[in-house]
Amino acid sequence: MVAMKINRVFVPLLCVFISGLALGTLLSCGSRASGNKAEPVVWETLEELLSQMTLAEKAGQMTQAERGDLLKGDITRYALGSVLSGGGSAPSSNTPEGWVSMTNGFMEESLNTRAGIPIVYGLDAVHGHAIVKDATVLPHNIGLGAIAAGDPQRGAEAAYAAGRITAEEMLATGVRWNFAPVLGVAEDVRWGRTYESFSENVNIVTIMGAGYIRGLQDSGAAACMKHFLGEGQAINGRNQGNALLDRAGIERILPPYRAAIDAGALSLMPSFSSVNGIKMHEHKELLTSLLKDEMGFEGFLVSDWAAVRQLSGSTYKAQIANAINAGVDMVMATNGRDNWVSFIKNLEDLVNEGKIPMSRIDDAVLRILRFKQSIGLFDTPLTTAAGPVGSSAHRQTAREMVADSLVLLRNERNVIARLPEYRRILVAGQGANDIGMQCGGWTITWQGMHGPITKGTTVLEGIQEATKGKATVTYAADGKANGTFDAVIVVIGEDPYAEGEGDRSTQINIRSNDRDVLGQAGGYKCPVIVIMMSGRPMTIGDEYNKWDAFIAAWLPGTEGGGIADVLFGSRDFTGRTPYTWRKTINGEIVYPFGYGLTK
Repeated sequence: MVAMKINRVFVPLLCVFISGLALGTLLSCGSRASGNKAEPVVWETLEELLSQMTLAEKAGQMTQAERGDLLKGDITRYALGSVLSGGGSAPSSNTPEGWVSMTNGFMEESLNTRAGIPIVYGLDAVHGHAIVKDATVLPHNIGLGAIAAGDPQRGAEAAYAAGRITAEEMLATGVRWNFAPVLGVAEDVRWGRTYESFSENVNIVTIMGAGYIRGLQDSGAAACMKHFLGEGQAINGRNQGNALLDRAGIERILPPYRAAIDAGALSLMPSFSSVNGIKMHEHKELLTSLLKDEMGFEGFLVSDWAAVRQLSGSTYKAQIANAINAGVDMVMATNGRDNWVSFIKNLEDLVNEGKIPMSRIDDAVLRILRFKQSIGLFDTPLTTAAGPVGSSAHRQTAREMVADSLVLLRNERNVIARLPEYRRILVAGQGANDIGMQCGGWTITWQGMHGPITKGTTVLEGIQEATKGKATVTYAADGKANGTFDAVIVVIGEDPYAEGEGDRSTQINIRSNDRDVLGQAGGYKCPVIVIMMSGRPMTIGDEYNKWDAFIAAWLPGTEGGGIADVLFGSRDFTGRTPYTWRKTINGEIVYPFGYGLTK
């Protein structure tokens, strides 16, 4: 801490004296805590800073390491540019205070380098800052897309609010860079990332992506649009698959990225997937010629998790050359400390051997420095104090998003309108009382998990709250209960998953235990209302004909009480399907895009 203060306060004054410049001149410099004699860097512009950086320092800025792959002092020794948390990678004290302590520690190491360039910390806060315990977990993007499918303006406002809430809770923990939003247009619901896409409709994705980016960046955090390009068009919906796209096909899915650039998106992540057999991370025609040159993107490109290791080339060194020469500016070198250390050495060697031009390195580093300057890291690198997450105001806004995202698909004999009149209600299904299932993947852990994993309101608790003093609510996870009931509310859905773990080769079937519960519900000889919590339209065949009402709740996050707000009459159904819903994959359409009842 003392060394940090010397570098950021006393050394700049010494630099002014040594350089003979007036005290009023704006300068920045630092001293390197290494075995070599410190050579302070003095600069007024980022170009001047860049001109004084060594190749080793430039290579360090182009390196991103996972927090678990760092030893104490690594950031200072290698002048690293960035640190990230992989899915579920949190400090031992997963609280705002624990996060601030960790990120400030990393920051202090970066300020103790010769150039004093602050690191930037990044992670995937794809539906709120959901890695942090008790944060506000927002509906996944598919739910926000349902709002926009019903009312684009209302959707844009929800996207902006989602970005704002996420940024505020990130900043409360010392994190300023979010690997979000997904701008892919998912066109095959077998893809395990369908819920991270706002819709199959490119206009909805365009509106929502730009709105989210503005909300995030207006509130002080940086966005990273992803994953460029064509991941939603991969054959058979395979994660990291191959998309066959001609120029017209590419143009069809570019509007979300054009709008994101116009909205000021500061960074971009290429896709793991391929376009016409070429991995996106080495697709120079799309990353440089199209994105940077033709579309005018001035931000920087960060690779996905260890993605460089998947590229063509017989060695890691050759793969690095392919990625950097294609236009990747920062490499997420994960899966062990050796990978990022090796990346730096190989990158330096490639430059010295003339296989990567210094002009490409300078372009990459300048883009990274501009990014850091734009989010204020040079001015206020440290977080002074931890802030709150999961505030009542944030949760209330999230609850309203949940209510607005619900899509009423079926309502025989207007059964929903009669729900407030019923006095004996059975609530069934695991999903009714499972925060983890409500939230899905990217919640506390990468894949998510079942159970009370974080603070929130379950669907059951919301129903109990809404009916207090008016009805008797019985809960049976398996649907087996004694007595007679006026209505049965069954909550079914998918187990939590993320990325390729959610890929399905054929159908997206209803879970066997949910089928059992539905069978039990049919035996009570009363109306059956089915609420489905899923990351995509599921295969329902003709089953839905047995249900008196059917509601798509998507993956609502922690604020399941928003479902009860609509069920029991305090809010109307306004959501519409962001995806076409079929009986089977590629089968008969049951509910087209934009479908939804109001009552």
